[in-house]
Amino acid sequence: MKARGWFGGLPVGRRVSVILMAAAMAGCATVEHDRVRDYRADAAQLISRNDYKGALETYEAAARLSPRDPELYYQIGRCQEKLGNHPRAEAAYKATLEIDAGHIPARHALVGLLVADQRPAEAHQTVSAWLASHPKSAEAIAEDGYLALVDGDLPKAQARFQEALAQDPREVLALASLGQVYERLSRPDRALALYERALAARPDQPAVRASVERLKAQGVSQPRPD
Repeated sequence: MKARGWFGGLPVGRRVSVILMAAAMAGCATVEHDRVRDYRADAAQLISRNDYKGALETYEAAARLSPRDPELYYQIGRCQEKLGNHPRAEAAYKATLEIDAGHIPARHALVGLLVADQRPAEAHQTVSAWLASHPKSAEAIAEDGYLALVDGDLPKAQARFQEALAQDPREVLALASLGQVYERLSRPDRALALYERALAARPDQPAVRASVERLKAQGVSQPRPD
């Protein structure tokens, strides 16, 4: 005779209790998921109205319900940075990366924050460590190009962005930043083409969209094929 599993060995009344408890737990999980989703939507609306304090409080409430969600901590970091709370923003970005080391927006946000806080050595160390562990990563190569652009080294920045795009033609940071390089090289037509490619890869980039609108208002059009 086959041995019965632990569940089959329980009295009928106990089995019913286990089933009801499991159903209740599943129901709670669904309710929490729905609440987190609603919090995200509310926070996005608050950000659209530049209410970063309200958005921060909303994302923090969501994070209490879903403490292992890296995107929530990233958004908390963005709100803290917008509110000028750089130490808290840095902590939030690092918390994001502790949960998900592959969260690219958080990596770039952290590097950008270090640059803004005039901590270039730490920014370079952060990117160098990333490159050492992922030397062929298009995102890491693009981040290295970003630091070269910040340093004013246009030839290195251009080369690194092109190298990143050879790895991944849709690498957003490389596309948008190479556009900035071409603007500085007085090639607004190429810049416009790159900005539009960046938006096609990721539409939610207000600064890039503003650059496209600015160049088009100046009468710039994309370069014609040779």
